[in-house]
Amino acid sequence: MWISKTPLRASFLGGGTDYPSHFRSNPGAVLGGTIDKYVYIQALPLSAVAEQAFRVTYRTTESVRRIEDIQHPVVREALKLYGWSAPLNIATMSDLPGSTGLGSSSAFTVGFINLINRMRGIELTRYELARQAIHMEQDILQENVGVQDQIHAAFGGLARYEFTGDSFSIEPLRLTTSRLTLLNSSLLLVYTGGQRSASAVLQNQEQRTKSGANEGYLREMYDMTRVGASLLESQGDDLNTVVRFAELLDHGWKLKRQLGSSVSNSAIDDLYVQGKELGAWGGKLLGAGGGGFVLFLVDPNLRPLFSDRFGDGNVIPVSLTNGGSTVSNIL
Repeated sequence: MWISKTPLRASFLGGGTDYPSHFRSNPGAVLGGTIDKYVYIQALPLSAVAEQAFRVTYRTTESVRRIEDIQHPVVREALKLYGWSAPLNIATMSDLPGSTGLGSSSAFTVGFINLINRMRGIELTRYELARQAIHMEQDILQENVGVQDQIHAAFGGLARYEFTGDSFSIEPLRLTTSRLTLLNSSLLLVYTGGQRSASAVLQNQEQRTKSGANEGYLREMYDMTRVGASLLESQGDDLNTVVRFAELLDHGWKLKRQLGSSVSNSAIDDLYVQGKELGAWGGKLLGAGGGGFVLFLVDPNLRPLFSDRFGDGNVIPVSLTNGGSTVSNIL
């Protein structure tokens, strides 16, 4: 059995500038990191005499004879792209639900491409893995997605990624142990109770971006990624630095709400206001918008207040991690 383990991500600053409609004519950048929540994909080669050649388990279960009949788009197209033909049992699990702003769709794409290639005896570089996942989602599947999620999932770690034309560069952030520990202890996800399709949410935003209506907001959001990176790497008091970083996220969230009509709604706005009233230093809605998780930076001692207000099951502490997608073989 082969198993891929691919991290989800938290995007702090710059989300929206990682779409081709923006960075092919203007510089784009995001600052974010992978978190200790994962998408797992198991693959077990089957005997040639298996009744159904392909069994795929995710939200539903598919059992088919031909790859062309697989409904899961990434599984179907990846098997076709890499010339896979042997019978296979594929199962997917995740620490947190999909379509909640954590980059789970791209984490699955990265994890499955990594898995299939390792089963073929090919170990892709992190760069190749990210590029092939972007090609799968944007070119083959024609999805309305950016490029940060695939890069986060492939490379892992806390970094600033810059996008110009068709290229990207990576600037890993250098934090002291004490600052990273404080930052990690302050990260808190609060579930809004809604899942959504990022591609659908982004339709209005993409129209505004292509028309130039979002150019001013996106330029400021791009500049903020440099400010945020410099702040986290700066000398000085750790607590003051993390609080200032949280306030920067708060400003970034206000800008992001201007990008499109579907980014936020009254329920999300109300949840965010409640979090600030409980003492959060700052935060933002993760992902394209419309639902999912709100990320707060908050004094760890205040976590019980958040659990009392939003429900213990809806409040999830997370920490940043270093690694990207990995594959292991269990004999």
